[in-house]
Amino acid sequence: MPAIPRLAQFSPDTLVSGASVVITGENLAHAIDSISLTVGGVVLQVRSASDTRIDAFVPAGALPCAATATQPVTLTVAGTVLTATVPVRAANRLVLKAGESANLLSADDVRCTELVAPTTGTARYMLAVVNTSSVASASSAFELRGTGTGAMAGQMSAMKNPQAFGSMVSASSPNSLINASLLPGLRTESLVAQQALAAESRHDDQLDAQRTIAARSGSATTQWVAARAEKMNRLGVAMASSAAALNVGDVITMKAIYNSCSAGRDVQARVVYAGLRAVVLEDVAAPRARTMDADYRAIGDEFDRVQYPLLRDNIGDPLAMNGAMNGDGRVTMLFTRFVNDSVAGTAGYVSACNFYPKSTFAASNENEVFYARVATATETPADWRRAMRSTVIHEGKHLASFAERLASNLPFEESWLEESTARIAEELYSRTFTSGGSWKGNTGFATTVRCEVYQCDDRPLMMWKHFSMLHQYLRGVDTLSPLGASTNNDVTFYASGWSLVRWAADQYATSEGAWLKALVKGGAQTGLANLAQRTGRPAGELLADWALANAVDDVAGFTPARKQLSFPSWNVADVWSGLAGTYPGAFSAAPLRARAMSFGSFTLPVQQLRAFSSSYFSFDGAQAGGQLIELRGEGGTTPAPAGLRVAVVRVE
Repeated sequence: MPAIPRLAQFSPDTLVSGASVVITGENLAHAIDSISLTVGGVVLQVRSASDTRIDAFVPAGALPCAATATQPVTLTVAGTVLTATVPVRAANRLVLKAGESANLLSADDVRCTELVAPTTGTARYMLAVVNTSSVASASSAFELRGTGTGAMAGQMSAMKNPQAFGSMVSASSPNSLINASLLPGLRTESLVAQQALAAESRHDDQLDAQRTIAARSGSATTQWVAARAEKMNRLGVAMASSAAALNVGDVITMKAIYNSCSAGRDVQARVVYAGLRAVVLEDVAAPRARTMDADYRAIGDEFDRVQYPLLRDNIGDPLAMNGAMNGDGRVTMLFTRFVNDSVAGTAGYVSACNFYPKSTFAASNENEVFYARVATATETPADWRRAMRSTVIHEGKHLASFAERLASNLPFEESWLEESTARIAEELYSRTFTSGGSWKGNTGFATTVRCEVYQCDDRPLMMWKHFSMLHQYLRGVDTLSPLGASTNNDVTFYASGWSLVRWAADQYATSEGAWLKALVKGGAQTGLANLAQRTGRPAGELLADWALANAVDDVAGFTPARKQLSFPSWNVADVWSGLAGTYPGAFSAAPLRARAMSFGSFTLPVQQLRAFSSSYFSFDGAQAGGQLIELRGEGGTTPAPAGLRVAVVRVE
């Protein structure tokens, strides 16, 4: 008579999704194909068997999302059925104290999460579902399900503290710019603010074109070596190595080019300023020609004294290619109506074509050239200069990036990160003004954004642009992305990208300037890979931490257990409060759109979550037991889309 199989013990005593299990007993040695093992109806994988032991595996994601509880186990060995009950844990259990957070960065972790009830019985959590895709145009739909012991509050429930998180409310299109005419206190009226916000509406497309030009054109330094050799053969050493000296009052012909390197418009331009690092040219056909020399001189002088040293020391050198180009050691700023007429809506831009010799591109000016619009007949020189000054540092940063990468034969940066670091340059420029902030200084509203709008001193609009756009990003966070525009009119990624890079520099740089220069100069990696390399952390982890920081930075009464949940350089909550107090109705003190829930059972579909952005959910109230959170695909019938992950922080 054959020996009867017997069960003795399961190890571990609680079965866990994605883990091994060992069953000990007697008379278990049979062929594996004659052994079957199920837990709660789920078939487990049997790997080996001996007389006293069976090794099996609980497949990841196979167990239904449920709270930890005992489940029936059925072991069939050569027709003999043995039964038992064992505790089974399908959920990733989180026990968080106030201030603590967790990033769930694996597919199995996000499938089923249990927020373990605190001993106090009440809790508040902020949960972010993040889309780690690096493809700017990508989006995913998903369903968030909950099972708990509370009653469902519904996605429109109110928050206890409306100043802490924004509830899910209808809002105007996040892609429409703030109507500056509605904002009191803009002493130069709406035109300046609209210029500052709309100046870059076509800029990212132009940068993409420059990236393509550089990728197709090969080494600029090699081509300059060949061009100099050819010029020496024709003209001799002295003529080939000399750069034309420009003096105030000279009138020269420049090529105005945009995305074509082979053709351009001839522009007659007068030298208005010739300084140490800048030459300023005015189009002789400008509507206000010869009436704004003082404004042009002020722009050139500020670049020499403030902006060029700032860029060189903290971002990159706009003149990094100057030696190879036999240049005069100065950046050329061409203010021309070509920009007004041909590139409407753009304040300024740079072209990679000018970094190559004419033997490569016939329309090249063979110089570091920054093109910018001229003042119109209907705006004052003061308004034009106020809007233009931050554009100069922004475009100077693009020149620095182009020059540094061409000098090192490195690929151009992805446009979203190129723009984000140009906004960083504007931020550093804003610090040069009285009480304009400092690195990790937790600067607030009064001495920065408010002073720009009300002109406490002679400062342009800088951080106003950053925060007014970031406000719009947070209002529509599900449908927007820092990796690029969601629609033709969307420019929020300038600000959300700046926020991401600013946060990363605050968290991972030991020297801000050195870290930023390494990021701007780059290497073989670009975009998110470049940012991850500079931080030493995976991109998905960066997104999870940045997402939570957007929700809880400087929230009253909250202290994060991890510094990554903060913006050390900015008191963002104070900026939102200041904007809302100054411009009620146009800004909210809590722009983040979190879906407010109480603990219980619910099913909440989200139709769109854009790449590298987040959907936010807040849980608030009495938590009598464990709260299960299950992330599923659209309609709830499939697993969550690849790349969706979860970050959660306990606020109270």
